[in-house]
Amino acid sequence: MKNIAIKISILIVFVFVFTSIAFATGPATVYKVKITKFELYNGTSWVTVFEGTTSALDIASVSSGSSVGNFFSGLAVPDGVYTQARVTPAPSFTISGNDGVSYTTATVGPGSGSVPGAAAAQAECTITLTGVNVPTAQIQDFSATPITVTNGSPNHKVRVSFNVSNAVQLLGGELYPASPAVTMSIQ
Repeated sequence: MKNIAIKISILIVFVFVFTSIAFATGPATVYKVKITKFELYNGTSWVTVFEGTTSALDIASVSSGSSVGNFFSGLAVPDGVYTQARVTPAPSFTISGNDGVSYTTATVGPGSGSVPGAAAAQAECTITLTGVNVPTAQIQDFSATPITVTNGSPNHKVRVSFNVSNAVQLLGGELYPASPAVTMSIQ
């Protein structure tokens, strides 16, 4: 195994779904997430590329692709052909933004979301999702364009951008993170 800059990992990191959270309605200016496990599928078994807890990755920042790429560039990936990836995010997120009407505050409400406030009160709020809202490992299939790693080098790169313009939502009177839109291109 060699350390390689495998950009495909960026594409997978943020393709997760909160199973019972409704559609988002407003933009996030801060959207920090931590990853606890990253795996690639080689057609036979899942290969764990990372397990632990990353530092917070702010996908709402201008340099989100760079910071996520820097983290994953040092991971050792064994030679092989990979057609799927599986990522497990941590249940804690830090968000700041609004749902189109109400803004996040630093106060966590009784339902574990951010207590809504006015624009002047907007602040980052760290939310820990519980119960059915806890994100689980999600699988991203890229078998149409598999990644082949030979001698530690991938056959192509995947560039990813994150759209958090609809990543804050009001649910049950509190603001929560929602899945960002992810766009990818193969280079």
